[in-house]
Amino acid sequence: MKRFYITLALLMLSNALLFAQYTLPIYEPFQLAEGRLAGQNTWTGNTTSSTVGAQVVNQTLSYTGLPASKGYSVLYGNQTSGGTQALGFASQTTTVYASFLMQVSRLDLLAANLRYVFGFGNTTAGGSFAGCMNVVANVDGTTFELGFNGTNSLTGLMTTTQNFTLNTTIMVVMAYTPGASGAGKISAWVNPATDFGSATAPTPTFSDVTGGTITNVASVFIRSGSATNPMIIDELRVGTSWADVTSYNVVLPVELADFSSKRKLNTTELSWSAYTEVDFDKYVVLHSKSGVDFNEIGSVKGKGNNSKYTFNYAHDGDAYFRLKSVDLNGQFEFSKVIYAKGNTVSIKAGPNPFTDKITISGMPQDGVNTIALYTLNGAKIKFQTANGSDATLALTTIPSGTYLLKIANGNRPVYSELFIK
Repeated sequence: MKRFYITLALLMLSNALLFAQYTLPIYEPFQLAEGRLAGQNTWTGNTTSSTVGAQVVNQTLSYTGLPASKGYSVLYGNQTSGGTQALGFASQTTTVYASFLMQVSRLDLLAANLRYVFGFGNTTAGGSFAGCMNVVANVDGTTFELGFNGTNSLTGLMTTTQNFTLNTTIMVVMAYTPGASGAGKISAWVNPATDFGSATAPTPTFSDVTGGTITNVASVFIRSGSATNPMIIDELRVGTSWADVTSYNVVLPVELADFSSKRKLNTTELSWSAYTEVDFDKYVVLHSKSGVDFNEIGSVKGKGNNSKYTFNYAHDGDAYFRLKSVDLNGQFEFSKVIYAKGNTVSIKAGPNPFTDKITISGMPQDGVNTIALYTLNGAKIKFQTANGSDATLALTTIPSGTYLLKIANGNRPVYSELFIK
């Protein structure tokens, strides 16, 4: 029975993380890891394949007046099967704006699949769709128009009169006002040239196109069908006003000068420095065994401009690390991902989950080993020493929860791992 409750708790924790909600506005420059988008930065969608659904790629788009992106971009289409990926946020019942850069590279696949969709959903995972944009190929096969509709249907699309060529960057701003029974409305601006960041939006390309039945907005989504021609989007912004999604004076929390690692026995030492830290809070250190799914292993408070930092983490196998830089308002950005090769030192600890004890083996036989168990808030709740390679940590009285086990040999960290009771 206890195992069932542990499994249920893990599922609840997983779902809580998966459907974590942002507050608006959101700035998503796609500073993520290459590979599938779903599962990164709370994007939901297909997570069972590395090649299905939207993919993060090493390419950036630029637009006049917009600072060059330091991250990647998202490619979707040109796959054996498509899918929907959504970015959730706190539910809104009034107008929600979104802006992004886009580029289409091909139009030669099946005509029936010449469709992409960007739009608004009513749940953090997408849900019902409304306020959508589609790519509409022209008969010449080399140019296209953009179509907008209150629903995700190709019927009744309002299309641009401007023909766009392949591999040309386009800026799109969309605004959706929810409404039941088809009363929702979508407005769109294509390649706006003025009034960036102003309190009042300029005249839209399309104004109040009627359609859609959702009464709240809780996500933006991207969607493609099978064998859809490839399209890239970048520099996504979501907010509740024109200024939220067109202001280019976005102050990111930190400008890193470098981020590197070096190996000491079975411990990786991460080091980085920052040129600037504006209204900055902390660095969250993230670790992954696969390079895709990252977990928090610690955090370091910011010290100010031109500061240097180190962080030590013990692990046996190969590992990947990245930094999440968080400012005082909760806005954040990710660093590049760095790789650290493991070595032959092998400390084993278990079981995980545990009930009343954790058994440890393989610790260094020279010197004194210190074993400590911490809460995720950093409070030390158990500590003991061992002169040999094996030890048992008695944990009968501690409450259920998630803990961090750390082992050091002398003053040198040699092992760390999250455990669940």
